[in-house]
Amino acid sequence: MTQKTEEKGTTSLRMVIKYFIRKSMKYKRLVMLNVIGMSLVSIVGIISPIYLTKFVDVFWISDVDKSELVKMALHLLIIVMSLDIVNFIGRRMVWFPIIKQELWAMKDIYEECFLYIHRHSYRFFTNNLSWSLIKKITKLAGSYEIVMDTFIFQILRISIFIPLAIIILFKENPLIWSIFVWFIISYVWLQIYFFNISKKYEIISNERDSKATWELSDTIINSYNISIFSSLAYEFKRFSKTLGMSMIYRGKRWSMSERSYVASWVLCWIFSIWALYFSIKARWNWLIQASVVILVQMYLVKITNDLSNIRHILKSMSRTLWESTEMLEILNTPHEIVDYSNKKLRVTSWQIHFDNVKFTYEDWNEVFDGLTLRIKPWEKIAIVWASWSWKTTLIKLLFRFFDIQWWAIYIDWEDIKMVTQESLREQLSMVPQDPVLFHRTIKENIAYWRLNATDDEIIAAAKMAKCHNFISNLKNWYDSFVWERGVKLSGWERQRIAIARAILENKKVLVMDEATSSLDSESEKYIQNAMDEVMKNKTCIVIAHRLSTIVKMDKIIVMDQWKIVEKGSHNELISKENWIYKKLWSIQSWWFLVSEDEVNKEKEVE
Repeated sequence: MTQKTEEKGTTSLRMVIKYFIRKSMKYKRLVMLNVIGMSLVSIVGIISPIYLTKFVDVFWISDVDKSELVKMALHLLIIVMSLDIVNFIGRRMVWFPIIKQELWAMKDIYEECFLYIHRHSYRFFTNNLSWSLIKKITKLAGSYEIVMDTFIFQILRISIFIPLAIIILFKENPLIWSIFVWFIISYVWLQIYFFNISKKYEIISNERDSKATWELSDTIINSYNISIFSSLAYEFKRFSKTLGMSMIYRGKRWSMSERSYVASWVLCWIFSIWALYFSIKARWNWLIQASVVILVQMYLVKITNDLSNIRHILKSMSRTLWESTEMLEILNTPHEIVDYSNKKLRVTSWQIHFDNVKFTYEDWNEVFDGLTLRIKPWEKIAIVWASWSWKTTLIKLLFRFFDIQWWAIYIDWEDIKMVTQESLREQLSMVPQDPVLFHRTIKENIAYWRLNATDDEIIAAAKMAKCHNFISNLKNWYDSFVWERGVKLSGWERQRIAIARAILENKKVLVMDEATSSLDSESEKYIQNAMDEVMKNKTCIVIAHRLSTIVKMDKIIVMDQWKIVEKGSHNELISKENWIYKKLWSIQSWWFLVSEDEVNKEKEVE
C-alpha cells in the first residue's frame, strides 16, 4: 500500500462524509428534531443513575423517622419516573423524524444517481458493467441510512453522555475522574491506532471483493457460453484464484479487528479494577458517599460499553463509507457529452450534412479525417461496408453519443453541438441491429416513445412490422412481458418489435442499423415492403450488409476503412467495372442463387 493510495482513500472518505452532510442539510428541521431528541435521551441517561443511587443514601440515614424516609423515597421515585417519561418522549422525537428524513434523503440519492448516470456518454456505459453501477447506487443509498442511524443513535449519544459523566465524576472525586479521563484517552488512541492499520487492508479488500464479484457476475451472464465451450473447470479455477486473494486481505482485516478487540478488552479490564479499587478506597476514607460508589460502577459499565461500541462503529462506518466512495467518484466525474446551450433543435427540411468531420476514439488512431457527406431532405441513403469502415460510428456521431474533434455535423445547417441532446434525439428514430427491450409488456415496448398511443395504433404498427401474428399466439397478447432485455423473445421477434416501435414513432429521420439482419428471407421481404411505406417523406439512413435490402435506395455509400470510396444508386454502382460494390453484389447474388438451387434440389429429392 503506497502513501499515495492512502491519501486517496482519506480524500475519498472526506468526500463521502461531506456528501452525506449536504444531503442531511436539505432536511434541517428533521435533523434538528433528531439531535434534540437524542440529546434528551443522553442527558436522561446521565441523570437517571444519580437519582437511582440516591436510594442507597436515603436508607443509610439513621436520624430521620420512617415517614420522612418514605417521602424522600417517593420523591426520588417520581423524579426517576419523570425522567423515564422524558426518555420515552426523546426517543419518539428521534424515531419518527429520522424515518421520514432518511426515506426522503435516500429517495433524493437514488434520483440524483439515476439522472447523473443516464446523462453520461455512450462511452461511459461501454466502460462500466450495468450490474456494477446498480450495486454502487444501492450501496450509496443504503450507506446513508447506516451512517445516519450510527451518528444519531451511537456517535451523538456517546459524545454527549461521556463528557457529562466525566464532569459529574469530577465534582464527586477528582482522583476517580482522572482515572476515567486516562482510560478514555488511552482507549480512543488505541482504536485510532488499529483503525489506521486496518484501513490499508480495507482498501485492498474492497478492491479484491469487487473483482471477485465482477468475475462471478460475468460467469453467470455467460453461463450459456460456459456450457457450450465446456469451460466450467477453467472458470472455476479463475474465480477461485481471485476469491482466494480477496479472502487473504479480508482475513488480514479480520485479524487486525480481533487484535483490536483483545487489546481493548485488556484495557477495559485494567480500568474496571482500578476504578472499583479507588472508589471503594474513597468510600472507606469517607471521601464519597455510598451512592457514589454505585454511581461509579453504573457509569463504568455504560462508558466501557460505549467505548467498546466505538470499535464496532469504526469498523462498520469505515466499511460503509468505503463502499460509498465508488458511486461518489462517478457522481464527481464530469459528463463527457454536455449541452453547450439550452437551444432546442427546430428544423423543417431535415437535411443532414457531415462537414469535414474529424473523429478519433480515445484508444484508436484516426477513424474519420475530413469526412464529408451530405444527405438531402427526404433522401434515402444506404451505407455499405467493404472492410472495417466504421459505418456505425457515423450513426453514433449523428446521435451525438460522441463528440467530433473537428468541424461540425449539421441538421438543416444547425450545428448539433449547439442544441440540447434531448431535442436532437427527439427528432431521430433508430432501429438497431441488436434491439434490447425493457422488462415490460410488448405494448409498452412498442409504444415506448409514444406513450399516449391507442391500442389500434399499436396493433397497426405491429401488423406493418409483421409481428402481430406471433404476438397473437402469446398467452397475454400485447400484455405479455418480454423479461430482461427481451430474452423471452427470439432475435427476429425483438427486431420486428423494434421496427414496430420506429413505425409508431413516425419521426422525420429514420436510421436502420442492419435492422433486418435477424430476419429470414421471407420475413425480410415482407418487412422491406412495409419499410418502403414507412420511409416515405423521411430522411433515411440505412446501414446494411444484405445488399438486396437497399436496391431501392436513392443513394448507396460504399466505405472502405474510414473513407467513402463509392457512391451512387444501385444501378449506377453495378454498371461500373471493377468497383467494390459490384464485386459485393456479385458475391451475394451468387450465394443467393446457389442457396436457392440447393433448396430446389432438396425439394426434388423429397
